[in-house]
Amino acid sequence: MSDLALSGIIFVTVTLIVWALLRPNESVIVTRLRIYGRQRPERDLAAPLFERVVLPILNRLARIVLHISPKMIEESTRKRLSQAGGLERLDVNTFLAIKAGLMLGLPLLPLLGSILSSRSFDLRQVVMGVALGFLGWRLPDLWLTRRISARQKAIERALPDALDLIVVTVEAGHSLEGALATVTQRLKNPLTEEFGRTLHEIALGKSRREALHALTQRAGVPDLQAFIAAILQAEQLGIGIGQVLRVQAEAMRVRRKQRAEETAAKVPVKMLGPLVGFIFPALVLVVLGPTAIHIINFFHTQKTGIP
Repeated sequence: MSDLALSGIIFVTVTLIVWALLRPNESVIVTRLRIYGRQRPERDLAAPLFERVVLPILNRLARIVLHISPKMIEESTRKRLSQAGGLERLDVNTFLAIKAGLMLGLPLLPLLGSILSSRSFDLRQVVMGVALGFLGWRLPDLWLTRRISARQKAIERALPDALDLIVVTVEAGHSLEGALATVTQRLKNPLTEEFGRTLHEIALGKSRREALHALTQRAGVPDLQAFIAAILQAEQLGIGIGQVLRVQAEAMRVRRKQRAEETAAKVPVKMLGPLVGFIFPALVLVVLGPTAIHIINFFHTQKTGIP
């Protein structure tokens, strides 16, 4: 197959994909309105180009991905986006559309480069296209994983201080909701953001148990899950919540100390790599360099007989 024919096939394929994504998809209601002489409103031309062109393509691509993907992928993606926090504008459809767009768009780069340079396609470019497609599908997941990990670490660091403040507030006579509200007002971190969302859910009518359980699902932090489980168990057994909170606060401080000691114990092992790779060769060069020069000069003198 000639390069011209292959280029034509690629152009036609891309054109059909774009046409399928941009083709209007009328719902049943819109179709009935059109039959009765009603027209749907035209798109606002004053809207940004992203909302008029790019966003419809992403939404249609997301519907295609959701249609062919298992249901558990949608649920897992929704849970992970909730754990990442601060992504109100990024829903499941948009995230999956970005993944699909990168998976389909990145492999076109080597193909377009070959077309523009009038070079023939080879196996190396095909392998590169497959690798770029896999990378485009995985890059959003890697970014989301790093964001979730950073948020969970921030919650772990903020939890002991927040528990101390909750203990003081509860022992002063406030309820648990009042203590959470005080923490939300005094501290600003991902943990207090989750506390504020929990209080908002309770204010909307959700029970305390359901709201706290949803908090553990969103955060995904084992220390916070243990704290919430202790509160719910104390509430179920009728134990004083102040005593339970004090025990949990002491346990959180011990865990933070142990975590810091563990991190400090890992420092020598982490320093071994840079020490062997950078510092040790320079030290060997400085110490043994003059000796090596003297040895080379000695053998040169013995060979030539010239001092």
